[in-house]
Amino acid sequence: MGAILSFDDVNFQVRVNGVPYQDGSAWVYECYVAEGFAGSYIPGEFLLPGRQVSRIGSAYEEYSDEADIINYQTPFKMRNNLTTLRLSYDITGDAYSTVLAIALKDPETGKTSYLWADYQYWLALREWKRREEKFLLFSKSNRNADGTYALKGTNGRPVPVSAGLFEQISPANVRYYTTLTAELLEDYLFDLCYNMLGTNERKFIALTGEMGIREFDRILKEKVATFNLIDTKFVTGSGQELTLGGQFTTYEMTNGIELTLKRCPLFDNMELFRQLHPLTGKPLMSYTFMFVDLGSRDGQANVVKVCRKGREFVQWTTGGSVIPSGYGNSINTLRSNSRDGYQVHFLGEEGIMLRNPLSCGILYCDAEDVEISNAGGARVGA
Repeated sequence: MGAILSFDDVNFQVRVNGVPYQDGSAWVYECYVAEGFAGSYIPGEFLLPGRQVSRIGSAYEEYSDEADIINYQTPFKMRNNLTTLRLSYDITGDAYSTVLAIALKDPETGKTSYLWADYQYWLALREWKRREEKFLLFSKSNRNADGTYALKGTNGRPVPVSAGLFEQISPANVRYYTTLTAELLEDYLFDLCYNMLGTNERKFIALTGEMGIREFDRILKEKVATFNLIDTKFVTGSGQELTLGGQFTTYEMTNGIELTLKRCPLFDNMELFRQLHPLTGKPLMSYTFMFVDLGSRDGQANVVKVCRKGREFVQWTTGGSVIPSGYGNSINTLRSNSRDGYQVHFLGEEGIMLRNPLSCGILYCDAEDVEISNAGGARVGA
């Protein structure tokens, strides 16, 4: 009651009079042109089905007991789940005592070890972290709309797979380019900023590969070439010791927008990403830009790794003739099997959460368009 509403053209406004009433499945609001003049009207084009209105304020007569209201709502709510990750490796009884030629140093304790078992443990930990990183970024959710899972394990129980960071980013913010330009980055980040209005945070971090960093440096050097600048950074030294070098990694745009690149080595992994750029032969993923909002909302980080309490990283040993602390040397030594060695198990129950999927985005390089444009002898811009 009393709300002033504007149409697609803000110069045309109406005032809501009284409370709405229900007519079938619809609600009816009685409105009057806010100006109140005899010749005032609302153009019919703004009253067609599908048009929208916006509340810009309210107005009331003196001694009124009416008041405008505030609606509390959330635009969307997403549900994700945790996934159980596991890894195991074996150490034989002989390998437990095998000595390495090169000592390994524990960075935490500073102690060194020549034992093969310690080296194998270090390899397993490194591989665990690599797989964890790939999973948190690229996993695809298999959860049905009703919360069930079609994928079953060998024991008949469901196998939940959580959505990785890439899948959680809003599809509206996923775009493609053929030739990267500074204007394309500016337009794209301007659009992302509209999803972050009121936060005063316009500093973006973009994860990319080697080729993405090279393309970013190229477009900024092309932009700088149009200026009349006196270089004091890229050419250094004198005489026979001149050095030419330097690379752009940050771009400060208009309206306070700032973009900084960070290399993600995983994007350059040719074993994982086998789709190659038709011209350079490098992984297409290396040209990808993933814009991540690492800010905070209401005191909470936007990107969060989520783990079940006490189960982020569980590790244990299944003992045979030997366990990490030593060999069994008595018939009273209890072990779980008769194997000449032992087995180490890792387990983690975790996932990743993106609080605001609208503030992040992805730019993919469209290789098919690049290939077509060069086959036709014409350059296709972004």
